Amino acid sequence: MGLDEIQAVFSELADILAGPGSRLWPFYLLAAILICYVIYRRNRVDQPFLAWLLPKSIYFHASHIVDLKIFCVNRAIAALGFLQFVFFGAFVADKVSGLFTAEAALPNLSPVIVALLLLIVGDFCTYWVHRVHHESRIFWPFHSLHHSAEVMTPITVYRKHPIYDLIATLVRGLFVGVLQGLLLGLFTGGVSYFTLVGVNAGYVLFNMAGANLRHTHIWLSFGRVAEHVVISPAQHQIHHSLAPEHHNKNYGEVLAIWDWMFGTLYVPQHEEKLEFGLADKQGNRLEQRHDNLINALVVPVRDSWKQIIRRFNGSNKKPERNKTISPAE
Repeated sequence: MGLDEIQAVFSELADILAGPGSRLWPFYLLAAILICYVIYRRNRVDQPFLAWLLPKSIYFHASHIVDLKIFCVNRAIAALGFLQFVFFGAFVADKVSGLFTAEAALPNLSPVIVALLLLIVGDFCTYWVHRVHHESRIFWPFHSLHHSAEVMTPITVYRKHPIYDLIATLVRGLFVGVLQGLLLGLFTGGVSYFTLVGVNAGYVLFNMAGANLRHTHIWLSFGRVAEHVVISPAQHQIHHSLAPEHHNKNYGEVLAIWDWMFGTLYVPQHEEKLEFGLADKQGNRLEQRHDNLINALVVPVRDSWKQIIRRFNGSNKKPERNKTISPAE
């Protein structure tokens, strides 16, 4: 392997680990740190900034160590190309766009409108994939891994089972791919492949506005009015909360309008003290069953399979209370 090939491999790995499509892109992290500093000064925190920003009790917690291990496994899977369905959307777009002729092309479409459409459709898919994983006993075990985090850091966003990522990618790829195909087929003169596959402007703004604080101990609310439109970091922290009043609330990723529309929105009145982890509807903490990498990967598959067997056997018996069950139960 020559020098150029080695450099290309390292460049691809760097993009997978912390490129513009990753929450860990240095510019996003820098924006989050600046926002944190403003919060730190505004709240007049009585401790050094770094000690407040990166507390040892969180970043050396056993739960965060598991986060790091899962992150490495999932990034390795992406780097090796296993379960790589990221191009599924492009495949769908190509097939849909091929249904149209050049004569069917409409006048140019603004890139702003394209970005907005992509954001709306993609975010709508994310809302429903997320909600179904909470409310289905079969799918919940794969998402329960994410909610089993007892402390949260920006790495926690990657505390996901590969099967959850696979399902989310396929669903999102299908619907976004259909939209892209329609845009390419109907607006050939104004929508290029570069526009469609580039970094969506909506998500850039989302990440720059503190998305990395969603999985942290730092409270950032956008206020009652804005939080009916977009999901703030505080609202997503509430989604991870053990408290019964927060149960199955705030499924949205970027937009809060889906939660508002479908009755799952929770807008905080003030800063709330939160505890994270798995709990039942009454707020009783469930045991930690994803306490190491092997359990994190194996337990969800085993739990989901048991639910499939129960479904086919027609059993209505409730799972044991100390097991990881759907919050809907």
